[in-house]
Amino acid sequence: MALSGVLKTQKISSALTSYDLLKALALVLMVVDHVGYFFFPEEIWLRVIGRLSVPVWFFLIGYAKTREVPRLFWILALVVAGSTLVSGEYLFPLNILFTLILARLSVDWLYRHALRNTEAFLGMFFLLSFAAPPSLVFIEYGTLGFLFTLMGALRRHKGDVAAPSWMVWAFFAAGSFAYILVQSLLLPSLSAGQFFFFVAGMVVLSFLLYRFNIHVFEKVNVRSFPPALLLMLLGRRTLEFYVLHLLVFRAVVMAVDPSRFAFGEFKVFAFSQLLSFLL
Repeated sequence: MALSGVLKTQKISSALTSYDLLKALALVLMVVDHVGYFFFPEEIWLRVIGRLSVPVWFFLIGYAKTREVPRLFWILALVVAGSTLVSGEYLFPLNILFTLILARLSVDWLYRHALRNTEAFLGMFFLLSFAAPPSLVFIEYGTLGFLFTLMGALRRHKGDVAAPSWMVWAFFAAGSFAYILVQSLLLPSLSAGQFFFFVAGMVVLSFLLYRFNIHVFEKVNVRSFPPALLLMLLGRRTLEFYVLHLLVFRAVVMAVDPSRFAFGEFKVFAFSQLLSFLL
C-alpha cells in the first residue's frame, strides 16, 4: 500500500509535522550511539552524540495525548529483551522500551503530584533524581528518564500549569544537569572537549524541547518535497526501526566477533556492575 494510503487509513497527516522532525532527529542520534556501542566502542564521540537522543523519547511520551500502551509495544520490548539474552548480554537493566512503558503508565500520576504546590514540584525532582542510581540497575536510564517525561507533560499543558515560568525553566535545566552528570559517569574516559560538547548539546536540546509545539507543515509533503517521505517514515515508524536495527546490529556483531557477544551465554543480572556504580 502506498504511504499516502496508509496515512489516509490511519488518519495521520500526509504533510510533514514537527513530531516527524523531532523523532527523526532522535532516531538518527540513537543509531549513531548504537553504531558506537556495537562496532566502535573505543570511539566515545559516537556515544556522546548518541546520548542526546534519549531525552527526546521520554519527553515525547509525556507530551503525547495517549497513555495507552499498545500490545505491539510490549511484544517488541520482549523481543529486544530476548535478543539481549541470546547475544550473551545482561538482561538487566531491561531495555529502554520497558522504561518508556513505565513512563507512559506513570506520567499522569507524576504530573498531578508534582503540581500540587511548590514543595511538591521540588520534591518530585529530587525523588526522581535520587531514585536514579538504584533504578538504573533494573531499567535503562531509570527514573532519570521520567524527569523528561514530566517535562513533556509540563510543556503539553503549559496553559494549565500554575507554577511560574522560571520554575518550569529551572526544572528543565536541573533535569538536564542530572542527566549530564549521570551519563558522564557512565560513559568511560570523557575528554574535556567531549564533556563540553555534551553540555552544549543538552543546552540546545533543552531549549528545543521547552519551545516544542505541534506544527503541521501543510506545504511540505511527499509530492512537494520527496525527502519528506524519509523523514515521515523515520518519525512514524520509530519503534519498528529501533527494534529492527538492534536485532541486525547484534546479529552482525555476534557473527564477526563471537568473543564479545557469544550466542546462548545467558546472563541475567550484573551484581558486580551494581556494586561498582553504587560505591
